[in-house]
This record gives sequence, structure tokens and C-alpha cells, in this order.
Amino acid sequence: MRDVAVIGSGAAGLTAALAARKAGAKVTVHERWDRVGGTTALSGGNAWLPANRFLPDDTPELALAYLRAVSLGDANDELLEVFAHDAARAASWLEEHTPIAWQPIPYTDYHAELEGGREQGGRTLEPQPLDTTAEVRALVCDAPNVTAPITYAELAGAEIDREALRARAERGTLTLGRGLVAGLLEACLDAGVEVVTGTRLRALPTADAVVLATGGFERDAQLCRAFLRGPLLAPVGAPTAEGDGLRMAMTAGAALGNMSEAWWCPAFQLPGEEIDGAPMSRLILTERARKGCLIVDGSGRRFIDEAQNYSDFGRTMLNFEATSFSFPHLPAWLIFDAEYRSKYRVGPLGRRDPDPDWLAKGADLGELADAIGVPADALEATVARFSEHAARGEDPDFGRGTYPYDKFIGELGPLGDGPYYALKLLPGALSTKGGPRTDADGRVLSAADGTPIDGLFAAGNVAASLFGFAYPGAGGTLGPILTFGLRAGAAAGAGA
Repeated sequence: MRDVAVIGSGAAGLTAALAARKAGAKVTVHERWDRVGGTTALSGGNAWLPANRFLPDDTPELALAYLRAVSLGDANDELLEVFAHDAARAASWLEEHTPIAWQPIPYTDYHAELEGGREQGGRTLEPQPLDTTAEVRALVCDAPNVTAPITYAELAGAEIDREALRARAERGTLTLGRGLVAGLLEACLDAGVEVVTGTRLRALPTADAVVLATGGFERDAQLCRAFLRGPLLAPVGAPTAEGDGLRMAMTAGAALGNMSEAWWCPAFQLPGEEIDGAPMSRLILTERARKGCLIVDGSGRRFIDEAQNYSDFGRTMLNFEATSFSFPHLPAWLIFDAEYRSKYRVGPLGRRDPDPDWLAKGADLGELADAIGVPADALEATVARFSEHAARGEDPDFGRGTYPYDKFIGELGPLGDGPYYALKLLPGALSTKGGPRTDADGRVLSAADGTPIDGLFAAGNVAASLFGFAYPGAGGTLGPILTFGLRAGAAAGAGA
């Protein structure tokens, strides 16, 4: 029986392990953390899987046209084609071989205005709430950024059944990324996959085949300085994402690709918040797109459409300005008014919670400007101009509210009365996007001649992303991770 070692237990590792086991191999998953799931468990669990069974009007050809348009040529076209044609099969395979049952989310593609883009949603799938065994629940790592066992479909709906949420919490029902991990883990254990936790591998283990699935390198300062295009100050993924798999691949002579890119995002940090001993950062998502808010940098002026998808937003924060020889958008500030504060959550801060010390506040815009160190006259002028146009549903400066995704995620509106608030935003990332280059079956390619390295595979954020710098839609990380994790595991298990 062929022996396959999988290093990492996020969606890529568990999918590859299950596929290798189904191919007849003896499979061991090695996880550095004491529990499984990695960055996947901290995520929303969404997967962008076009032409899936819920979309009779979608096709691989439409998806491929969109992927080509959104990547601007900075992508691996061969892998784009494989993904567009195989994503639906991966979605169905997972439903057949795991307890996972998908449901569609009405998420608009991030650039639905481009050819092949989809405004009405449906390409993004999420796992339905999962009731699993106590053994599986105990093995799945916590997600301190998630406060309730809710789904994105419910968040996107008009009402949330609080009683249903309470019942799920009492049963230990898992949703979002933890639900996805639990479904994959349960299937792996049932199939006879061995899962070993609490052991960090720094060299390739002895096995017929090894699948690298250790995630990115965003938690390793040295690797970030060596490869990324700008400072990554607020990583939101697992604290174990320190590039272990990348270093193993480089030692094996792998060709590298996409090393300067990440799944960028704006994020913020709260004093003292940690995850497994490492600083914890929180993604800013819908908070940026609501009525009564805007974002400025240190100049007190806007620099972007606030409702743009978080990856493009995070990349824009890293723009370098030669004249001032600086990154002028670091940090940025989410500015909002009293009505916004009374109506919406901001990260973990509820609308009825007392104002915390970490949230800057001013009775008027001048006082707020002094509190955050930006020019008061510039901030006042920025808010006045934005509000004048936003009251008419316009944004002549950055087009906020005119794009399909903007309309889906939020609503354009002016800032009203004070007091005013400011939340400090830093450039973050869900994970990095660079690593060893692979072929369509996850085989790691040699830097010397581009041929596959015998017995070495990679899947997930440890590998070079097929999308280049692009991010097609919600779940654009996990869609390829599941698809190519399946392909890599099947090839490794079959000895292909």
C-alpha cells in the first residue's frame, strides 16, 4: 500500500488526505498545532466554485472568461482552465464523500462588471451547519473571531433566528470555517486517515509521496521582508503560518511563483488580543461599506472606494509614493458618525456596548482629527465633500456605490452628526499567495528544468496561487484549495 504523508490540516491538507485515502493509500496527516484546521478554521468557510449544481445558467466557459478578465494576464492560464472545468466536480465529490452539504450564498463576484462576472451570486458556496461527533469537535481548533454558529446565508438574509442559534450553540453545531474543517475531518477519520497533532516537521518525512499543505508564510517576518511587495502588519490567519512548507519546497529545489502577493485585506488589532500566543488581527469587511462612514489616510483625505473588495483594498493600502518616500496610506482610519455607532457592530464591539479606549472619539471632526493625528481642515473638507455627494447617491472621486459588489455589500450615504469615531486600519492578509509552482495535479515543479519533483505535491496557500494577484469573489481562496487539494491527493495516493 502506498504511503502518503500530508503536512498541514486545513482544507487543503484534509481534502488531499481524504482523496489519497480514497485512492487506496495509507495516509498520515501531520499538524503542527495541537488541533486541526489552521487558517481554514478561522475563515468563513466560503468556497468560490463556479458552474456548481445550484447554477444551471453558469458554465466553465463563463467562469474562465471572468478569471482571465480579473487576472489581467497575471495568472497561470492552464491552471485557470483546469479549475474552471473541475470546480463543480470538486464540490460534488465533497458532498458525496463527506458530511458536508453545500448551500449557495448570494455573493456578487468581486468584479462582476467584467466579462463573465456574475452579479446575482451563487458561485460562492458554504457548508450547512454541521452536527458532528464529540471527538471531531474536540480536534477542531477554536475561532475566537466568530461569536455565534451562524451562516453567511443567514447573515445575508433579512432576519436571523436567534432561537436556532441558541439551539446550535447548545448542541455544539459548527458553521463557517470550523464546519468545513469538521466535515472534512470526520470523513478522514471514518476513512482511516491517521491524524497526528502537536508535531512540527521542518524536513520532508520519509514516505512514497508528501503533500505540502502548511498554509502561507505571513507569520514569518523574515520571509515577509524577503518576498512581499510591502509591509504586512496585521496577519489574520493561523499563528502557525510561518512558511514551514515553503522552506521544505525550496530545500527540495522547487520553482517558486507569485511570491510578492497575498490575499490582502484591511485589518485592525485590539490591545491584548491573541490567538495561541500570537497577536490577533481582525478583518474589516462590511464595516467599510455602510452609510455614515468613509476612510482616510494620514493626510485626512480619502484614497479609495471604501466598498471595494478587501483584497484590492489591502493592496491599495500598500501603494508607495516616491515624492514623500513613504507608504502614505499606512495607517488608514475608518471614520463614522453617531448614528453609525448606534446602529452597527464594529468587529466585536456591539452597538450598545460602551465606547472602548481603543476607539478614537471626538465631539466634532476637529477634535477627532487631533485624536488621530490628521489635519483637521483636510478631514473636515473631506467629510463635507463626501457627504454632499453621497446625499445624492454619488461619489465622483472613487465611484463608490456604482459597482455591482459595492451595491451588494453596502449602501452609500453621508455622515451626519457627531460625536465621531475613528478605527485604525492596518494592511493585513488572510494568507500569502506565493510558493512552489505546481502542475494541474499538484506536483511540485523543479526550478532546474520545470519537471515534477518525484513524490512531492503541494496544495493550498503553501503553493503558488493560480490566480496571480487576482481575487475573483468570496471564497476565492478555498475554491481552488479544495479543487486542487482533491487533485493533488488523488494523484499522490495513486502514485501518478
